[in-house]
Amino acid sequence: MKSLAFSLTTLKRDWRSGEIRLIAVALIIAVSAVTTVNFFVERLRQAMETEAGTVLGGDLVVESRNPLSENFITKAQTLGLETTQTVSFRSMVPAGDRLQLTEVKAVEGNYPLRGQLMVGEDPFAQPTEADHPPAPGTVWLDPQLAPTLERTVGDQIALGQLSLVVDKLLLLEPDRGGQLFNIAPRLLMNLEDVEHTGLLQPGSQARYRLLLAGPHKEIISYKHWAKNHLPENSRVMGVRDGRPQLRTALQRADQFLTLAALTSVFLAGVAIAIAARRYADRHQDNCAVMRCLGATQGLIIQIYALTMVWLGLVTSLIGCGVAWLAQSVLAHLMSHLFQSELPPASLWPLLTGTLTGLIALLGFALPPLMRLKDVPPSRVLRRDTKASHQPVYTVYLGALIAIAALIPWQSGEMRLTLYVLGGSILTVLVLAAWSWLLISGLKLLRSRVGVAWRYGFASVARRAGSSTVQTIALGLGIMVMLLLTVVRSDLLANWRANLPPDAPNHFVINIQPDQVEVVQTFFAHQGQPVPRLYPNIHGRLVAINDTPIKDKHYGNSRARHLARREFHLTWARELQADNQIVAGRWWSSQESEPPQFSVEADLAETLGIKLGDSLTFQVADQKVMAPVTSLRAIEWNSFNPNFFVMASPGVLNDAPGTYLTSFYLPEEDKPLLTALVKQFPSVTILDVEALMGQVRAIIDRVTLAVEFIFAFTVAAGVVVLFAAIQSTNDERFHESAVFRTLGASKGTIMRGLAAEFLSLGAVAGTVAAIGALAIGYLLAERVLHTGFQFNGWLLVLGLLAGSLGVSLAGLLGTRSVLRAPPFQTLRQV
Repeated sequence: MKSLAFSLTTLKRDWRSGEIRLIAVALIIAVSAVTTVNFFVERLRQAMETEAGTVLGGDLVVESRNPLSENFITKAQTLGLETTQTVSFRSMVPAGDRLQLTEVKAVEGNYPLRGQLMVGEDPFAQPTEADHPPAPGTVWLDPQLAPTLERTVGDQIALGQLSLVVDKLLLLEPDRGGQLFNIAPRLLMNLEDVEHTGLLQPGSQARYRLLLAGPHKEIISYKHWAKNHLPENSRVMGVRDGRPQLRTALQRADQFLTLAALTSVFLAGVAIAIAARRYADRHQDNCAVMRCLGATQGLIIQIYALTMVWLGLVTSLIGCGVAWLAQSVLAHLMSHLFQSELPPASLWPLLTGTLTGLIALLGFALPPLMRLKDVPPSRVLRRDTKASHQPVYTVYLGALIAIAALIPWQSGEMRLTLYVLGGSILTVLVLAAWSWLLISGLKLLRSRVGVAWRYGFASVARRAGSSTVQTIALGLGIMVMLLLTVVRSDLLANWRANLPPDAPNHFVINIQPDQVEVVQTFFAHQGQPVPRLYPNIHGRLVAINDTPIKDKHYGNSRARHLARREFHLTWARELQADNQIVAGRWWSSQESEPPQFSVEADLAETLGIKLGDSLTFQVADQKVMAPVTSLRAIEWNSFNPNFFVMASPGVLNDAPGTYLTSFYLPEEDKPLLTALVKQFPSVTILDVEALMGQVRAIIDRVTLAVEFIFAFTVAAGVVVLFAAIQSTNDERFHESAVFRTLGASKGTIMRGLAAEFLSLGAVAGTVAAIGALAIGYLLAERVLHTGFQFNGWLLVLGLLAGSLGVSLAGLLGTRSVLRAPPFQTLRQV
């Protein structure tokens, strides 16, 4: 109880004197930054997933090969979720004297739950929103199906035993399907008419879907329930489980927002460590008096530890309040970017923000405060007696442990954590080495420069330990700010560049092998770039290392689905530009190369496939076996044809299959699609413009969110600079007083301070720029897979930010040194 009461008294006294306010400011910024990011990222992720749900037609989809039991609908109603059902099957539709394979989809009257159906009277009309799906007795046709069937709006078509009227042309459908490469032209009808067609009989090959929409919490609850009650040949799909393009975009959005949060925590922690170091130095006299009055080392530790706990609780609450207001402002500013209001914020970020503040404070502040227990009582008589200094790596071991605990907790991205933390530690070591070289070099220059520069260089050399800490702190602050300015802009720009305005917006599938040259000739005659055609071969993975694949062996639902599905395989000599080898090597173009497979890295991780494993695929009536010699990261957002599994030339060349391609077609050239269908009625054209728009929207919103959150990082960076400068102000007060007493002018002292900050800042800024480039490269190439472009201006910017920025900030932060009367300072010694 004694230490508890004393800690409250200490906090109250130190707060009035202003000594602890810098720690408080740093902690408030840390907590408010982290909590705001958590608040906003939680709401933004939910909003992006809700809007990305327009590609699924709902927030969640339960898909089965057989009709789902009523339990699935009853459970959804219990949770207050909206539901709608669809059923899809293939049927032959008469087209004159021949039959056309058609993908029939029947929907309920409230379909879709997310997104919007777009219709028109002709293929090139301006799309208009449909208030409801087709009414009973009517159908909507895909624009490419209408000319194939030789039908227009108002005509009748026969579907099984039922005659239906073509009411509209279906120009945009939200849930076009998770697989781009296995759907025929669409016919949309009302679910009430399906029974009258007589097409669905027991054993019919159909796909039943239950679409759900509602609050995020209830959707997650239903997803967990559904996974435990799924019948065979069924699966549950969320936004991230459907399209790989959307999964990649949402995952990368999380990583960019996480990067912004990480840097705010890291910078605030550095500021706290520096401020706490100064706080501990200024309390050595108090501890010496306490030791003389009988205070034990344990009591001193308890008092200052509890003082930090009280400070952490108060400032964390203030930071959480600031965060709540900030996220409300951000949500209001970005509300116009979403079709609906952002989901409400939960209270969970308040708890995580408070815990973050306490962990950061104790991890970064306690190590220097622990030295106070070693202050000798003799300091009361001799002011030059100080607490014994522990090695730097021991003192800040707690800080490193705090970072190592905080970053994975906040990010959930272990690789991102390791690269940022590893790069920062390496930068600390390099900064420490360069600081030592700087101090050694300045000793040689002191005799060759003027009085002011000699004074500045002497200050750096005389305070070798403090100068090293300042250089490290300044370097880390500048590095992180550079990482989130120039490097951040480069990473976001590269991400955007992966989906340029002329990215392919149409796929053509089901091209027969004898049509390859003719299709290429068609594009050439139309004045369009000739697209590259890719073999598309269906095959099922049946064994890994001769062990048969069984879906029940996998605990992950995605792995079970992949174990059951057929893969779209291809073969190629050259690696595509939007594919990157992350393990192993790509085969050469030599004909003598043995059979090999290249597998997408995420798929390999899901199914437990490693380099050297032998895969066996069942392709038609033959089995194909080859080892895995490379793993690839695929840029799905490029919207080029991409494949989970690729084979080397010679493995699948003779396997039965078709070809596919993708191309960009401007709006004014849309009539080319009609000509393509007329000349090649067996091909299927897929318009992915809506999906591309969704991915572009995610990129734009994440970019804006990172820009907003960057304000907290800038604030944390400013506090780091201020803390680093203030850390040696006590010594500067004394030195300035002595020099002015001996006749030095204010101008001489100011020039000396400028020389000190210029030398420290130049080293810190240059090393920081190199560190930012290195971490940026690792993040781009190993985590975000956006590609990295070397930006030489970053080195120039780092040098200028370090030398000029630190000099300006240092002179502004040390104005009180010049204003303080010398006699007042000397009397306090």
